Amino acid sequence: MKPSVSIPLLLLPCALAIGAAAQTSSVPESRTQTRYSIGVIDDATFYAGLPARAPATLNRLLLEPSLGLKLDNRLTLSTSLIEVSTTRDHTASQVLVREGYAGLSAGDFDLTAGRKMVRWGTGYAFTAAGVLDPPRIPTDPSDRLNLNEGRDMVKVDWIHGPHALSAAWSTAALARSGTHMRDTAAFRYNVLVHGFDTALIAGNDRGGDSFGALTFTRVMGQAWEIHGEAAWREQAAVLLGAKYTMASGVTFIGEFFTPPNTPYFSSGVPLSAGRQHYAFVNAGKTRLRELPGWKEWDVSAGMVANLDDHSTTGVADVNRWFGKHVSAYLHLEVPNGSRNSQYGAAPYTAATSLGLRFQL
Repeated sequence: MKPSVSIPLLLLPCALAIGAAAQTSSVPESRTQTRYSIGVIDDATFYAGLPARAPATLNRLLLEPSLGLKLDNRLTLSTSLIEVSTTRDHTASQVLVREGYAGLSAGDFDLTAGRKMVRWGTGYAFTAAGVLDPPRIPTDPSDRLNLNEGRDMVKVDWIHGPHALSAAWSTAALARSGTHMRDTAAFRYNVLVHGFDTALIAGNDRGGDSFGALTFTRVMGQAWEIHGEAAWREQAAVLLGAKYTMASGVTFIGEFFTPPNTPYFSSGVPLSAGRQHYAFVNAGKTRLRELPGWKEWDVSAGMVANLDDHSTTGVADVNRWFGKHVSAYLHLEVPNGSRNSQYGAAPYTAATSLGLRFQL
């Protein structure tokens, strides 16, 4: 389906939400919940070490409105859009639909139809089991510009006591070109077992192989959280990770990920390179110190490494709030390694992003 057709279809929940809001003016306020937000980001990235004549600056202006409506705690309508204007050697604009779905709750069942963000994987920087998740970018695991898009799906959730069962069918018909998505049918069973939040996942990609996965998360005391994933899709992929939070609020995250170098899991390394092994470490703190002039600062630093070719990318983030709605930030990436390595092959020696964000 062409993008000119798919975008109006995905905007339908937004139109329905606005129409429903107009028709429920006589409904008691307690039965209607409305939420909306808008964000504006001006992001400029400066590349060092690029070949001669290559544009060294990338500027992006993003407008991010979202609208949600909930009626009688049964019907949910939600839409989140992003308009991106990108300037490098020329200026181009596009509209992305992050989410646009309708949901209906009836007893223990929830039905969702439309484009929705789901997160079945437990990893921060990597995932083996997130079959319907947006792609993880280890150098930007938080998706700082909110550019990830959900999958177009019909999903049914059944929750009863400690048991939760989800069945989803996702279509690739409305996906943007170049995403290499397929129609996917997937099932997930989630249950708490001896303190472990555990999930079993199974499914099939149309025209591809079936897959299965296991995930777990375990919180231990006030400081530790461990998580892991094991998946089989042609071959096995394994993720193990942990998070530790100090009493001061400093948080450390570490992950080890080993995927097979197959077309589904490949991240740019030649398939002949075989199984890959990755590590991710990060340390950060929000509200740097509980003192005037310090608590407005958020900082973090980390590194992602390919343990096979010994290439790395160092990452640092600094964010400064000005009141409740405006913040400025710096995001720095420094790749290192041989020209034939995964991260060392980057065409630049450093990428520095400076941005200003307004949120309402």
